[in-house]
Amino acid sequence: MKTVARLENVSQHFGATVALKDITLSIPARRMVGLIGPDGVGKSSLLSLISGARVIEHGNIMVLGGDMSEVRHRQDVCPKIAWMPQGLGKNLYHTLSVYENVDFFARLFGHDKAERDIRINELLQSTGLAPFRDRPAGKLSGGMKQKLGLCCALIHDPQLLILDEPTTGVDPLSRAQFWDLIDSIRQRQPEMSVLVATAYMEEAERFDWLVAMNAGEVLATGSADELKAHTASQTLEQAFIALLPEAQRLAHKEVIIPPRNADESEVAIEARGLTMRFGQFVAVDHVNFRIARGEIFGFLGSNGCGKSTTMKMLTGLLPASEGEAWLFGQPVDPRDIET
Repeated sequence: MKTVARLENVSQHFGATVALKDITLSIPARRMVGLIGPDGVGKSSLLSLISGARVIEHGNIMVLGGDMSEVRHRQDVCPKIAWMPQGLGKNLYHTLSVYENVDFFARLFGHDKAERDIRINELLQSTGLAPFRDRPAGKLSGGMKQKLGLCCALIHDPQLLILDEPTTGVDPLSRAQFWDLIDSIRQRQPEMSVLVATAYMEEAERFDWLVAMNAGEVLATGSADELKAHTASQTLEQAFIALLPEAQRLAHKEVIIPPRNADESEVAIEARGLTMRFGQFVAVDHVNFRIARGEIFGFLGSNGCGKSTTMKMLTGLLPASEGEAWLFGQPVDPRDIET
């Protein structure tokens, strides 16, 4: 099996905290490989070491055929690696436009103007960002920021693409579009290896090969089907839980929310024609609803559909352009500190 990265006895500490514990691992090349597990298990630490962004504390790491502890190899190999860090738009300059961000990264890799324009136009068209080329990155939705970050990462045709939780905080539709985009890019660039960290087990089902991690250690490796078969599980989430140490499995308890009584009808929060306009743009358009005391009420929708704006109006953080918000029978006044 050809490998894109090989780790031997790798450990990493942050003070007294053990981030990685004596990891030995071979990561196959030309595949989409997922590091799966909850927050804090060492996924990001492992990715930062493989990318060359962090100094190796203990152990050996080989990436793209060379030793990452050697300065010369790091200088040669880092331009062949693209890394999207965790967080929406963390590799972007928010005051620059969509086009300017990608152009900046293209200049870093020495592309001439003609080459830059061709490559940028291809990427913006394939990601659906072409109509927004002049919009500042800071004005994009979460899903669009991640697509732009991907454009910046791919501008130099990397051999290894590293994505650290790229869809965290992104709505389900944008998440699906993001992975469809990755699939289409892999079809055009079959030699590229993709390494992804994620806590979303349902999206990890689509990856070619997985590394299940917990408490800085590797629990198991293999395809999603192999991990499910090994643990006799129906889903990858069930398989991951089955791989955990017994003490952690026994500590897991299902959250049960008791049903509300039918007579619990006191209205705690009410929206009456709530509307919010930013210039000519209508962010929230005459919204009406009631939330009873004790009720768990969810706002569902894609990024940029008005969820946060509505909540800000309900709590008095943002004055409504039109309509009213009521809290326990009293109108919400954004100018009143008692609100």
